[in-house]
Amino acid sequence: MGVTYDQVTLDSICCRLRRLIQDAFQKHLYATAVFYADKLVSLSGDPEDLYTLAECYFKNREYRRVLHLLKKRSDAVSKDERLKLLAAQSLMECRDWEECLRYLEENTSSDSKVASVFALLRGKVYEVTENQENALVWYEKAVQLDPYCYEALDRLVGNHLHTVDKEVALLGNLQLHEEDEWLRHLYAAKLAAMGNTQAAKVEASQAPALATAPSTGAGTAAQDGNSTPSGDAFEQQLLSQGAPSSGSRQRRLAQAMNDDSLALDEYPCRHLPSALVRNGHTLASQSTRYFYEGDYKSSYDVSKRVLEDDPYHLAALPAHIASLVMLDMKSALFYVAHQLVNAYPSTPVAWFTAGCYYFMVKKYEHARRFFHKSLSLDHNFAPAWIAYGHAFAYHDESDQALAAYRTASRLFPGSHLPWLFIGMEYVRTNSLQLAQQCLECARTLAPSDPHVYNEIAVVAFHRKNYSRACDLLIQALHMPGAAQEDKEAIFSNLGHAFLKCKAYDRALEAFQQAHRLNPRSASVLAGVAFAMQLQGRLDDAIEYYHRSLSIERDDAFAMDMLNYAVQEVAERPLPMDD
Repeated sequence: MGVTYDQVTLDSICCRLRRLIQDAFQKHLYATAVFYADKLVSLSGDPEDLYTLAECYFKNREYRRVLHLLKKRSDAVSKDERLKLLAAQSLMECRDWEECLRYLEENTSSDSKVASVFALLRGKVYEVTENQENALVWYEKAVQLDPYCYEALDRLVGNHLHTVDKEVALLGNLQLHEEDEWLRHLYAAKLAAMGNTQAAKVEASQAPALATAPSTGAGTAAQDGNSTPSGDAFEQQLLSQGAPSSGSRQRRLAQAMNDDSLALDEYPCRHLPSALVRNGHTLASQSTRYFYEGDYKSSYDVSKRVLEDDPYHLAALPAHIASLVMLDMKSALFYVAHQLVNAYPSTPVAWFTAGCYYFMVKKYEHARRFFHKSLSLDHNFAPAWIAYGHAFAYHDESDQALAAYRTASRLFPGSHLPWLFIGMEYVRTNSLQLAQQCLECARTLAPSDPHVYNEIAVVAFHRKNYSRACDLLIQALHMPGAAQEDKEAIFSNLGHAFLKCKAYDRALEAFQQAHRLNPRSASVLAGVAFAMQLQGRLDDAIEYYHRSLSIERDDAFAMDMLNYAVQEVAERPLPMDD
């Protein structure tokens, strides 16, 4: 007996089809869902079923099919904002940026939540097409319409698209529910990750009753001239900088030994629900903060803890990879790169990691290829632009390095790092005026970064303004964020600046501090020897020249000055016996 397909029977069939589609969706069988949804639309003609079919196409990555379907049913699309969003997102997936932007300009919504998504998509299109100014405008509009729009906030906060002050103001103006204040602090943790001064700003802004941030005053440099800088307490200040790690770093080491990954008294932990203190995003921000402070071991320990729990936590990977590079852990980096390229070949961080490995083993051409591939996947991936410039700079290809750094400065106007590296590259090519201008731009963006002050001091040294160089280097030593190897370089530079000022005692003290930080540095040992030679302590100087040459036998300066010292000793009159 045949079945009569009357309206009641068809309605029953449609109900069963909807259940089949829902079941296929829950099992992620999108091709199955597409098959049944297509039949459902033919049977019912209901706009809700049309949306279901369009969503099935989208989940099955048939973006052109979504657009074709919605073009045929434009009457239904005009009445359903969900279909408009699907059309816009399908255009984005097809990388049809101009058509997508036109579509978004023609369509909007009276509902703030939906309007926020439209604004977010416009911001993404503008960012992909390198129109940063408009991208920022629309990201901000998305956040104003919906303060819970994470994707817009994620782009605006901690990605160097704004200055820190603007980002802090943006977070302060978020209209969150009073019970969701922890979200504000979780967002702000990304800013705090950028360094101590920024952390103080953020915490003072978001929780003024709880935060008291110490000043890290970065005063203006001293007047020009070649006299030695003033300050009777210099030696005491200098000695206080000699320890390779601060108390906070020692505390972090103790916590790591006790299997505790996070300092509970550090921002933002005391403002979060206790269950979120060890959440992956909280730990990733803490790891980034430690990295900016120069505490690479703590950064590695915390990011490792995140990745042990979730090996593919993308937010924790940049700091983890950078820490591996700074700690010279080549084998670990090779393993991470291999895992990421296999698991996530379409993500920029995977190829960035591979590039970092080849950079570490000094295969710069291979490194550049991988960094370029990373940028082809995401043109706005900041770490890859910086590393791309480094790969050219270490290969003495200055023009290409500068081009990469300039692109980074344009894409990430809130970051001081591109300007710092542009300035360093100009110093290397002896373009001191341009170097000074770029480094001053970096200091404006990061007024408490010791690396910036060190490089400005190098420019002052090359310009024979040795007193200014000394003052800048002393300021750098009193700033947070300098790792042990950074302080070694700063102390060494300070020693050379004091030598030029003829302050031989202070020069020797600076070189000795550098030697305590790195006893195996041949250049530092040569500096100690030269300062002793200028003081007339020839026997001690000869000993240190020998120690320097035992590490680096081809050091021409140490060899020449050793010969002079030996000659001076030989020409000394012998003491007469009574």
